[in-house]
Amino acid sequence: MKITYIHHSSFCVELQNSILLFDYFKGKLPKFDKAKKLYVFASHFHEDHFDKCIFEIAKEHPDVTYILSKDIKKRRSKYVKSADQIVVMNFDEEITVDNMKIKTLESSDIGVAFLIEIEGKVIYHAGDLNWWHWEGENSPKENKYAEDKFKSGIDGIKGRDIDLAFVPLDPRQGDFYYLGFDYFMRNTNTKIAFPMHMWGDFSICDTFINSKYAVNYKDKIVKISKDNESFNVEL
Repeated sequence: MKITYIHHSSFCVELQNSILLFDYFKGKLPKFDKAKKLYVFASHFHEDHFDKCIFEIAKEHPDVTYILSKDIKKRRSKYVKSADQIVVMNFDEEITVDNMKIKTLESSDIGVAFLIEIEGKVIYHAGDLNWWHWEGENSPKENKYAEDKFKSGIDGIKGRDIDLAFVPLDPRQGDFYYLGFDYFMRNTNTKIAFPMHMWGDFSICDTFINSKYAVNYKDKIVKISKDNESFNVEL
């Protein structure tokens, strides 16, 4: 697999026969192999995860399907010729699109997280499903609600074998930046995990990899240092 980190929470995953694009809203897109099926995922409507520009991809790519969270209302485009090209999913749904199985988890913010089985691999993209702890901003009650919401989602896939995961690691959370990533890694059997949602502060990768929290799985975390960085992964 070839993984390209585009920007923020957007990644491109190129497999043997298909390409997955997650949460694109801006940045330089890689060149897509037009011989491969392209699936474009959007986890929710927030402007740092979705922009209607994704529909312009259909101008150039002959075989593209969009998988959108139900909260996204901007689904119409002159570039998307068939309604069958757009699949809308609510949380806690399981569907099959072509030969790809998709399961959604309810986000602890809004929208969904995606768990995908395709070409013999299991791929997870969290969207905004994270342990959002905002010290000094939210009340203890609000932080507890967010914690419970997050844990409920991850506990639904507890112990699951996951080949590739994209998980928030948000430096804005201060001392609590690690909570969601750590809980995810300790409760799933994930082979390779990419941090995301870092707001351009790539130093948080090193901070986490070298922290006491990640000591048992730090070799599974991929360090990202810049936008448009590509990684060849064998699984």
